[in-house]
Amino acid sequence: MQRRSNAFVAVVTVITSIVLGCGRATPIPADAQRVHVVITGSAVTLEPSVVRAGDVYLVLEEPQDGSFSFVERQTAAGETPGPLTEHDLERLALGDTQGMSIGGSDAGGCDAAQNAEDRGQMGPCGNVMRFVVGPGLYAVVSGDLDVDPTTGEPPRIAVLEVIP
Repeated sequence: MQRRSNAFVAVVTVITSIVLGCGRATPIPADAQRVHVVITGSAVTLEPSVVRAGDVYLVLEEPQDGSFSFVERQTAAGETPGPLTEHDLERLALGDTQGMSIGGSDAGGCDAAQNAEDRGQMGPCGNVMRFVVGPGLYAVVSGDLDVDPTTGEPPRIAVLEVIP
C-alpha cells in the first residue's frame, strides 16, 4: 500500500511539473547572439546576416503573428544538421527541400495577451527560437517552402552566414 502511495505522489509530482512548466517562456541569455528577422510581403531580412558559430537566437520582429522556417542540411541519424551548400540554396529557391532539415517558429498560436507577455522570449507564445549552428550557410524562409503554384513566385528566403 505504501508503494502505491509513493508511486501516486511521484506521478502527480511529475504531471504537475510538466503542466506548470508548459507554456513558460524562457528569456534569451544577455550575451546571446541575436538575429532579428523581419518578414514583409516581398522579402525576409536578417539583421545581422553574419554571425559566429554556436548558439544563435532568431527573433521574429515583424509580423508579430508571423512564422518562419529555418533550413539546414539533413545529416545522418543522430548527428546535428549542418550548413547548406550553394546548390542546396538554389534547389530551395525552386521549392526542393529534399535532404534538408526544417525547423521553425509560428508566433500566431496564442492569444494577443500571451503573445505580448512572452515577446522576446522562447516558448510556445514567444517569438524567439534557438539554433546551434556551425560555419556555413543556412536559410530562413517565410511562409510556404514551395513555389506558389498560382504566381510562380519562389519562397521568400534570406541567407544566414555563419563564420567560425
